[in-house]
Amino acid sequence: MPGGVAIRARWGEAARLIADNRDVLDARPGEEPANESPASLLSRGWSSFLLSLDDAQLAALEVLGHEASWPAGTPASLVQLARAAREVCAIPLLMSAGPSRPARRAETPRKRAQIDAFAQLIMPLALRAKRVLDVGSGHGHLTREIASQLALPVVGLERDVSLAGRARTLSKAASPSFAVTDVLRDGLPLLEGDCVIGLHACGDLGDAMVTGVARCDASIALVGCCLQKRGALSRAPLCAPPPGLAEALDLPRALLGLSNLTARDDGVEATRTENLAGRERRLALHRLLAAREPTLRLGAEIDGLNRRAAQQALPLLAARAFAVRGLPAPSPAAIEEAARWAHAQHARSRRLALPRTLLARALEIHVLLDRALYLEECGFSVTIGALFPAAVSARNLALVAFRS
Repeated sequence: MPGGVAIRARWGEAARLIADNRDVLDARPGEEPANESPASLLSRGWSSFLLSLDDAQLAALEVLGHEASWPAGTPASLVQLARAAREVCAIPLLMSAGPSRPARRAETPRKRAQIDAFAQLIMPLALRAKRVLDVGSGHGHLTREIASQLALPVVGLERDVSLAGRARTLSKAASPSFAVTDVLRDGLPLLEGDCVIGLHACGDLGDAMVTGVARCDASIALVGCCLQKRGALSRAPLCAPPPGLAEALDLPRALLGLSNLTARDDGVEATRTENLAGRERRLALHRLLAAREPTLRLGAEIDGLNRRAAQQALPLLAARAFAVRGLPAPSPAAIEEAARWAHAQHARSRRLALPRTLLARALEIHVLLDRALYLEECGFSVTIGALFPAAVSARNLALVAFRS
């Protein structure tokens, strides 16, 4: 989807979809009183239908997402929402699978596939550049791949000293080099003719790359990730929103995190079964902690722990979460009761969350289109699309832009 009218029109469609359904997005099932449904679902007449779905129907709708066929009896307005979300999220696949190469040291097969696709995408830009800057270079796998194909300086920028050191250890040639810098704090050290790249640039970092390039005669290739990882409490659009939609398009961090959820087995670190079990354990943990901290918000139960901690058995997870807060561990009976409650509540919440999760990808598309239109308005030629299949990574939305 090259720039022009297509990006502006799709941006408007995505903005309107989010604004018209902001109440659905804001109503996280489980936050309302027990056995009640979000007001946004009741007002649309969706609640009873969603709660009537059997397990097979629920699983199909979760796994297939926008490709799912909704069963007979689905309210017409819900069918329309699914259709609108599917249309907004329909973007082309930019790259076909290229030849496979042996994995480098410490490089997983999925990471290799992402790097190969991204390297193929950026070569036309990089060949015209004077220097390539890989923002958030990590272990330097992408940086080394780009340097192996180019006879020009390639620099990895990484804020984590230990990661930059590891990247240097893994690199044998003079190029690439690695610099320790915090781009969000210090800015992008751009020169005219630079090509700025970022594979899975999280949250604020993606926006900083886009706005930094817009101020300079440079090009950019970006795949965003983890939109909720930002210093500010919310993300306002880079582009001026349509009239009357500014407030609805100021998206809080918790809402942006919705785009990271997936019910598929492909392209994620854990299986669907493991992810569902982990979410159920987190719900049980929240109930246990809320008995001590009644105002605890959903999601805060895992604060202070690695998100993968939810893959542990509930007694161990509870012991760790309570210890982080300086609280004595709950009793086995309390843990058992919370587990039973969470099992029933999770089944209910999954059904009521279906309209909200329909819009998760649309949030990610909205941010992609917002960045693309911003660059287009600054005089850039822009292309957007999915860089690789979701089986490689669910975070696969790419933006490529250069000054026209």
